[in-house]
Amino acid sequence: MPILYCHHQSGHCYKAALAMSLMGVEFEQRPVDLNRVRELRRQDFRDVARFDEVPVLVFEDGLSVCQSVAILDSLAQRYGRLDGQTEELRIHVREWLAWEAYRLGMDISYVRLSRHFTKLEPAVEAWFLARLRADLDRLNSHLEDVKFLVGDAPTIADVACCGFMFWAHEADVDLDRWPAIEAWLLRIRALRGWGAPHDLLEARYPILTGVRT
Repeated sequence: MPILYCHHQSGHCYKAALAMSLMGVEFEQRPVDLNRVRELRRQDFRDVARFDEVPVLVFEDGLSVCQSVAILDSLAQRYGRLDGQTEELRIHVREWLAWEAYRLGMDISYVRLSRHFTKLEPAVEAWFLARLRADLDRLNSHLEDVKFLVGDAPTIADVACCGFMFWAHEADVDLDRWPAIEAWLLRIRALRGWGAPHDLLEARYPILTGVRT
């Protein structure tokens, strides 16, 4: 079965685990201690981690894929699930993947980092928080008229954009301000195969305060 090198407090790892769970794909987890400097992390992880970062997914045939966006794309292509049904929809799915990686996923992860793990400079945190609120406004506006981000069914675009939402409280973000997002998250929770981060990822090696992963 595929091997996922991961950490239970990483939204990026959760996205990969959630996609496989929704697809019904069984996988083996190999937790990585992010408190250790990258040069001292487990050797089997370093052998396949091109950027020394989690997540890394190793398929049964030995193909290793780094970075959550690339992992989601490879899963959709390999298993033919959670993707758009036409070329146009598949392109729109990947637009959302790119947007999440540069905007939403970056912003909420840094605000969460500052509020919960390692404090950023106040001006830096404020900059990410302003971007995050703008991103949530945009996402909420889109979801006011649709059930899922692309088409009538969930895709890896939904998986990518919901990944960090289940830790919003750790970024001190109250999703009550964005009701369409809350309704969308309820629809995702109702999907067969959905699991919360603590259900899908083994809790090992909690990140210590002050660590730069």
